[in-house]
Order: sequence, then C-alpha cells, then structure tokens
Amino acid sequence: MCNIIPVETGSVLLKELKERIKDNEKLHNFADIFDDKLLVGFLRGKRNDMEKTVACLEHFVYVRTEKYPIFTQTYLPSTVTMLDKDLFNILRHPDPNGRVVGVVQMCKWNPSIAPIEDAIATGMFVLDEGIRTYFSTGNELVLLFDCNGLTLSHARTITPRIAILLVNMFVKAIPSRPKGVHIIHEGFVVHNVYRIFKNLLHKKLRERVNMHASDLEKLHNHLPPAILPDFLGGDLTVEEAFDTSLPTSIRRMDGFYENLARQI
Repeated sequence: MCNIIPVETGSVLLKELKERIKDNEKLHNFADIFDDKLLVGFLRGKRNDMEKTVACLEHFVYVRTEKYPIFTQTYLPSTVTMLDKDLFNILRHPDPNGRVVGVVQMCKWNPSIAPIEDAIATGMFVLDEGIRTYFSTGNELVLLFDCNGLTLSHARTITPRIAILLVNMFVKAIPSRPKGVHIIHEGFVVHNVYRIFKNLLHKKLRERVNMHASDLEKLHNHLPPAILPDFLGGDLTVEEAFDTSLPTSIRRMDGFYENLARQI
C-alpha cells in the first residue's frame, strides 16, 4: 500500500474538499449530506489527489441518483433482506500488503427468495460503510469471490445489463479500483458469467483476476490463513475473521440514503 499522509477529520485537506463540493455544480446539493468519514475515505482512496477525489464523488452521485436511482429510492439499510446473510463481508485484518479485503459468498444468496436488486443494494450499503470504516485508514482493496454453490439460477439473473450496472456501481464509482480479484470454487457457470464481465473491465483489472478453482493453497499465496475464516482454509472462526459490527453500523445510515433520495 502506498504511504500517503493521513487525512484526519477537520484537516486542511478535508476542509478544502468540502469547499470544492459547495462550489461544484454537480455536488453542491450534497454538501450537507456527505459525512466526514465518507469524504476522508474518498480522499484516502484517491491518495489525497483533490481533482480525482472530486471527479470520483461526481460519479458516485451520478450512479446513485441519476443512472441507477432505483436503489437509492427503493432500498434502505433497514429494509434490505440480505444484510445479515453474510453475502458481503469485510475481513477484520488486511492482507500482507495492507489492503482491505472484501469477501462475497455467492451461496448466501438465493435468487428465488431475494431479487438481485436486493443483493445489489446490500452490496452498495456494505461498500459505502467499507469506504467510511476502512478507506479512512487504508487506500487499496482486494476482492475474494467464493462461488461455491453458485448455480444456473444465479447466472440467469446476471444479464449484460446487470453486468454493466455492477461494474459502474462497484468498480467505477468507488475511490479505489481493486488491486486483486480472487475467485475460488468456480465452475463452468462462473467462467460463462465472467465472459460477460471481461470486456467491461479495463485491461489492468483483467490482469488482476485470479481463478483458483478449489486450490486453497494457491489462494493462500495471496491471502494467508492467518486472516481467513476456517471455511476458506484459514485459522480463524467466521466471527474472528469478519467485521461483524458492519450490519449494525450500516443500519444507522438510513438518513444518509433518505437524504440522497430527496435529491433525485
């Protein structure tokens, strides 16, 4: 992880960003909505580059309020059904390079019970809280997809339109592009789904995608057992490995999304 000067709440850099937001045609309506922790997360993710931070915030707002407003208008942290299902998690401990590690367990989502929109909204809420909680102290991200249990019923929901949506929301509208993507327990279904995504990703990100099949030792070359839960061959219990406080923190953010929705 790059060594950059920490941004503290109340810092000169944060104050400058707030002034830039107030003077920005696309962002000024959100000046009183953005909380300090979110802004610090964006600054850290963009390595304190003010121009890139403002541009990323513009895209963040555009995706949430113009391009895909249904998620902001329809869902709240208190109403999604997937928040406690462990579909999305963040490891308590960073990888050996100091990077935040997000974990997606596909088997935790049943498409016949929860629509994909509910799953996407849940991912959006977890991502935003991750920016607040983890990007405020770090600035790089690694993603791990456990595809054990992924079936054709999952794959049928991931149409080209949904793939474009996912890339826009979870890759292009966050302050740090993933520095590594690890996929385990993938089969032919996953390979077919990945074909949809592959052409939507930048070449650099495509080169960071690693498929490990069921070879956990290969995964451990990147993410050591010391930070992983036991079902991934790790040394920790699920409670020890994952930040179990996230759902509680996320549920406190209804007001943030209600305020975003008022700007639509």
